[in-house]
Amino acid sequence: MIYIGLSGGIDSTYSLYLLKKSFSEVTAVFLILFDQKNVCSLNCCNTMNVINITKKLNVKLEIIDVRENFKKEIINNFINEYKNGRTPNPCVLCNEKIKFKLIIENLLKQNDYVASGHYARIQNINGNYFLLKGVDKLKDQSYMLYRVDKDYLSKIIFPLGSYYKKEVINEVKKLNLYEKIPKESQDLCFLIDKKEKFLKEILPESKGDILHINGKKLGTHKGYYFYTIGQREGLNISWREPLYIVNIDPENNILYVGERIYTMKNEFTVKNLNWLYEINKSSFRAKVKTRYKSKEMDCGVEKIDEGVKVKLNFDEFAITPGQSAVFYKDEAVLGGGIIDKVL
Repeated sequence: MIYIGLSGGIDSTYSLYLLKKSFSEVTAVFLILFDQKNVCSLNCCNTMNVINITKKLNVKLEIIDVRENFKKEIINNFINEYKNGRTPNPCVLCNEKIKFKLIIENLLKQNDYVASGHYARIQNINGNYFLLKGVDKLKDQSYMLYRVDKDYLSKIIFPLGSYYKKEVINEVKKLNLYEKIPKESQDLCFLIDKKEKFLKEILPESKGDILHINGKKLGTHKGYYFYTIGQREGLNISWREPLYIVNIDPENNILYVGERIYTMKNEFTVKNLNWLYEINKSSFRAKVKTRYKSKEMDCGVEKIDEGVKVKLNFDEFAITPGQSAVFYKDEAVLGGGIIDKVL
């Protein structure tokens, strides 16, 4: 049996279609992650949408309520990270703790597999499994998958790993599975509105100072947890040059700002690591991404007591604690972790 996570979006739907063509036993799994009354306007992650698709493709559907797990593991972490002055990426944790883990541990038997609509690939070399980038470099989602347990890789299928997004969109249009093709989600699934509105419903306003890094007070803010490193908009301050958030001090509720040059850094530490590739050296060279949409950068990686220290060849804009640093060797994902401190 192949179980595939189905959100109702284009990518998971076409993945289901491809699997149904090639395998006799396929079951779609829809995870209820949050209250459906708050369904987003994109028409994905929608129960009725998923039911209609599985009926048209004549595929069995299992609906599993994981709202309690999702709130505990993902939403609470999201809130706590902002309270600590960090900027989390919930999607990487969701792939690790919810989407793959729950399906694999609760549904899969010995000869079963789990699939998803991610643009990535799995390579089997003499029984060793590796996570590779998707062929479509503009859509590659290997960054979002680095936290998946290495032992799970042999059980995972990515039907879209060799496809291009444009190709998938064109093929889905021919299948007549939707009344209206859903737009692609651009934000976190549980954020029905903007992040700031979501946080303001949970965290109280708490005014604090906005200081230039030279110590001059330039204004006030409504709570440090509504901001992130590198942010320029929404500061409501006046200065002779554009200013960006350079540092966040949660203990004293202070935002430090400065010119763009002060956001450019090249050294940071990474903790909470997950390695998908066996590395026996205490230091090594690799390429690294510090955000999902950032470019890969050459770097040196040195193992330290609680993680690794990374030194980039060139300065990078707004390296942000809480985001993920993912390491690559050519097409393979070596692993990664959570950025802890920028040095």
